[in-house]
Amino acid sequence: MTHEKARMGGQGENVAARFLEEHGYRVLARNVRTGGGEIDLVVEQGEYLVFVEVKSRSVNAPVHPSQSVTKAKQARLRKLGERYMVHGNITNRQPRFDVISVIWEKDNPRVEHLVNAF
Repeated sequence: MTHEKARMGGQGENVAARFLEEHGYRVLARNVRTGGGEIDLVVEQGEYLVFVEVKSRSVNAPVHPSQSVTKAKQARLRKLGERYMVHGNITNRQPRFDVISVIWEKDNPRVEHLVNAF
């Protein structure tokens, strides 16, 4: 991964976390690494424990950021979410998987939130 992509990704996660907090979510964890990968954000909203995949792209990117969340990536995220809940002994929350796209035009991010994306 290039330095620029890593920087944009980190900034995108910051933007996504602020967006979620402004919309009533509570951020529980960021960049959670478990066997097999990483969960960008873990948040809660009411009865839901939400696992959030954040994708950042330039406004000039050839495809929408959310299109990079393939079926394989979705399956991996489901397994990671399940491990997170099992290891944390979380039984009182309904899991949900959201995707946040952060689209950058110069220094201005636009956020698109797909609730229950998969």
